[in-house]
Amino acid sequence: MSGLRVLVHLNNLALGGAQLNAVDIARTLRDRGHHPVLFAQGVEGPAPLVELAAGHGLQLVVEGGPDTPARVVRARLNQVAEEHGSQLVHAWEVRAARNAFFGPGRLGRIPVITTFYGIRMLRGLPRHQPLVLGLGALMGEGRAFGHRDVRLIEPPVNTVTDAPGVVDGGAFRREHGIGEQELLLAIVTRLVPDLEKDAGALRTVEAVRALADPRVRLAVVGAGPSLEPLRAAAAAANAALGREAVLVPGQLADPRPAYQAADVVLGMGGSALRGLAFGKPVVVHGAAGYTALHEPGPLVEPHASRCMYGFGDGAAPPQLLAEQLRPLLDQPDRRADLGSWGREWVVGRFSLESVASAFEALYREVVTTPPGRASWLRDLEQMSRFEYSKPTAARLLGR
Repeated sequence: MSGLRVLVHLNNLALGGAQLNAVDIARTLRDRGHHPVLFAQGVEGPAPLVELAAGHGLQLVVEGGPDTPARVVRARLNQVAEEHGSQLVHAWEVRAARNAFFGPGRLGRIPVITTFYGIRMLRGLPRHQPLVLGLGALMGEGRAFGHRDVRLIEPPVNTVTDAPGVVDGGAFRREHGIGEQELLLAIVTRLVPDLEKDAGALRTVEAVRALADPRVRLAVVGAGPSLEPLRAAAAAANAALGREAVLVPGQLADPRPAYQAADVVLGMGGSALRGLAFGKPVVVHGAAGYTALHEPGPLVEPHASRCMYGFGDGAAPPQLLAEQLRPLLDQPDRRADLGSWGREWVVGRFSLESVASAFEALYREVVTTPPGRASWLRDLEQMSRFEYSKPTAARLLGR
């Protein structure tokens, strides 16, 4: 079979994990002879994924803005599919799945695959089309939600471009006045309440304050609605410590120098995996105060099955994270050993090439044996309920 023409509907245009995964997979498959085109609804404010896609030579069609009606977005999606000659739609996350279902996938005209890389299952996704989950922990829940065709393809890491020495971490340290003998903690994240990403960053700021170690600096790289509260917390910590211990430089189009510059990376999801790819020890963030060092032992598979995420008990003071960090900061050999182990682990399990091959095989399977009209009709009642009935009821109830 020759190269496939795939319409990739992105979740949004922010530099988030799922969007970066979608672009990386599309680029890899393009380089193998396939023909992807990217589609996304417009956003208010910066749209860094537009520049990223252009830098990779990928075509990206952007329609409207955040308030553009779904019918307009879907009409444009239909038009792009027709002009592109799309054989398949790959929808990333819930909104894209609904657009694809009621747009190019209507009546089963074009097969649709949905990828959901969230940490909790959501309803309102087609149940009779292939659903790709990124977390092994969700496979049973996906089937319990009624999905008939659930696949596990864990999120990819580009272990070629995200690798030790590929970029200059020293330039990042010099730009921000971080000395060679100082120990840099780095967080690269979207500063949003979703998944408690902002809470993890705030807890790390307070942990640095609790450490009160003049060697330690923290850089939080990212943007979002929680940026200003985080900067206020950083300013308070710096004032208490009497030095610029915490830096909040904002979003970087290419955050790799921050990973390379770090002595320890903290975070969750794809960001934690990228830290491992750079050969750095990683402390995993999660919900309800969860923090844990990713190291050989019983936590490896729970972390992997939830894509580097965990669930705490809500009673985790910043001092606990400080105590987790202290021995790691004091033992350079331990950091080096964990970095080597983590790099080997992530290459073996999450490499972009192997993940792209899994999607390529699924694409060919679905194009060869598409679900068809009957599967689409089986989903119509429940998809219509989530599309029309629930929003109408919410409006009537004033919610």
